[in-house]
Amino acid sequence: MRFVALISVFASTCVLSPAFAQVTQQDESLQEQFVPESFKVEASAVSSKFNWLWSTTISYAITNNSGMNLYLGVMRGGVTIGNCTDAQEIRGSLQFLPNPHANAYSVNPMQGPPRGAFVPAGGRAAGAIIVSNCPAPNPGFPTAPLSISLLVGKTQSFKTMTTFPLSLDAPIRQLQSE
Repeated sequence: MRFVALISVFASTCVLSPAFAQVTQQDESLQEQFVPESFKVEASAVSSKFNWLWSTTISYAITNNSGMNLYLGVMRGGVTIGNCTDAQEIRGSLQFLPNPHANAYSVNPMQGPPRGAFVPAGGRAAGAIIVSNCPAPNPGFPTAPLSISLLVGKTQSFKTMTTFPLSLDAPIRQLQSE
């Protein structure tokens, strides 16, 4: 009975209060301040086969040219390279974050809730994104179209972030390990 009362008190004071709604609401005004040059992305990719399993590793660097100190992340499900969309792992400065409108998402208890990485004005975030089941993102071509949904916010909470699309033709190499 005390547990139900505690949830009721929490819901009436925090979840439903206007102040809480303002903190967790997406910052649409931030989106209006960006121009196409606000973020520069550089990337290349290597497609490789290991024990019958193909994957493509995208090495990226994103420069914050917005003039603002911001928190960044990559939206889960927001990475494509050519015809490949199964990006399951990210390493480096940024992490996969849920869609800002998500109400349910998984959390690794060892890492805590997902949150953006601080990238100051002029700073760079670099890392690698591994796309599974991806033998040839753009068969017969030396490049593949890469698209990344960057999440950007003034706080580290993904719930307040807005999406900024990044795209380029990334050079790609294909390797095979016998």
